[in-house]
Formats: sequence, C-alpha cells, structure tokens
Amino acid sequence: MAFCILWELPYNCLLLTFSYINFCSFLKVTSVMVNVMILCFSLLLSSLLLQGVHSTTFTFKNRCNFTVWPGILTNAGTAPLSITGFELGSNASLAIPVPQKWSGRFWARQGCSNDASRRLSCQSADCGSGLLQCNNAGAIPPATLVEFTLNGADGKDFYDISNVDGFNLPVSIVPHGLNGTNCSSVLCSANINSRCPQELWLKAADGSVVGCKSACLAFNTDEYCCRGAYGSPSACRPSSYAQYFKKACPQAYSYAYDDATSTFTCIGADYLITFCPHST
Repeated sequence: MAFCILWELPYNCLLLTFSYINFCSFLKVTSVMVNVMILCFSLLLSSLLLQGVHSTTFTFKNRCNFTVWPGILTNAGTAPLSITGFELGSNASLAIPVPQKWSGRFWARQGCSNDASRRLSCQSADCGSGLLQCNNAGAIPPATLVEFTLNGADGKDFYDISNVDGFNLPVSIVPHGLNGTNCSSVLCSANINSRCPQELWLKAADGSVVGCKSACLAFNTDEYCCRGAYGSPSACRPSSYAQYFKKACPQAYSYAYDDATSTFTCIGADYLITFCPHST
C-alpha cells in the first residue's frame, strides 16, 4: 500500500471501499496525514471483516451421559475440512474453526466400538468408513442432522436441524459471540426414540431402540419420500409420521418441504452445537 508523499509534492493515498482499493485524489500533506493513514488502515480492517476473512467457530458439547462420535460431511463444491470425525466423551467439548464459505452437516454417531480387526462401527448414524474419521462419507440413516451454509445469500448463515432422514439423538444449535445474540437458537430436545412408532424402530443388537426411521426410509414410497408425482411442495404433504416428528421437535425439519418453520439465519456468529441438550 502506498502512502502519501511528504510536503508540497502531489501524492496518491489508497482508500479502501469494502474489498476494492481506489486511489485518493491528489492532496497536499498537512498535519492530518497521520489521521488519513489511520482512516485507511481502519477501512482495510473493516473490509477484511466484511469479506469474512475470519473463520466461524463451531463448539461441540456432549451433554449425553455416554460418549458420542460426531461426524462431518462437507457439501459438494466446498473444500472439505481436515477433520471429518472425532470422539467426544460425556460433558466434553471441542471447538473447530471452519471457513466462512463452508457448507455441510454434522451429526453424532452413537454406540461405536472397534471389532477384532480394529474397524469402527456404530449402532446409529454410522458413516461406514470403519474409522474415527468419516472421510467425507455421510451418516447412514436414521440420523439427526445439523445443517449449515455459511455466508450464503446476502452474507447470511443458514442453519437447521433435520429429521428428514430420521432421528437418533437430541441436539441444539445456539448462535453466540458478538453477532449471535439476536439470532434464533434451534432445539430438538425430545427423545423421539422413546415414543417412536414400532414400524420405524432401529434396534441395536441388545434390542434397545437407538433410532427412529423416517417414513421414507421405512417404506420407500414416492408419497413418503416426496419424489415422482409427489416431488413438489404442493403435492407432498406431511404424513402422519412427519407430523409425529414435528410435534416432538417443532423447530426441526420433519419432511422435505418443511422449510417455512425450520430454516434459520444469522450473520457472522459462532455456534454451539450440543448433543442431548437437556440431559443432566
């Protein structure tokens, strides 16, 4: 960046307007030169902030009374994160910085263990990689999903909790930080597994219900999956099963076209994601 030339000589001063640097008009240096330099630096800093140079921090908190293994899947067209899975003990937390143009999803694997060949497998929401890292493989449903698109349209973050692929664990999203105080928290705290219709059960080897399938997953029909002749908001209406999920978690997606009450936005916040948010 060029600064102003001293005394009576004409000079150019770089003036920042958001991310573009324009040349100042020819000026004479006076006693305000230092103030001009400070202004230029302030505009540079503001421009960098507006461009989203800083990352968004996701803090994961496990309030379940058991260990979970969160997984991360980056959407196509976005650079994947270096971490795609990790172990999180009861009451433990972990903060992960994420680029502000990132989009993808998080979920929690439950009941994971290594077999004789050291391959990791989980009772619910397994990603099938056989490893702690999911390596950009998604959750095998049923799985409660936390979905984000950062710095999207109008610079907004878009986020939601989705039970479209079924449910395995309660979760919440709480925006925080300087810009998060006026943004909406999203909560799905009900233990849907405990009231899940029997035809939607996912059971572990010991017979316990560890997941509640969506009707699409359980029955695989166009009507339940919002496809074919039912592939539009007007044609695909919430089934009795979707209504069950919606009643249990009113802020979460219950079927594919549940956008009106299930998508939330914020600008420039960090986010706390808590598994089993109401557990003690």
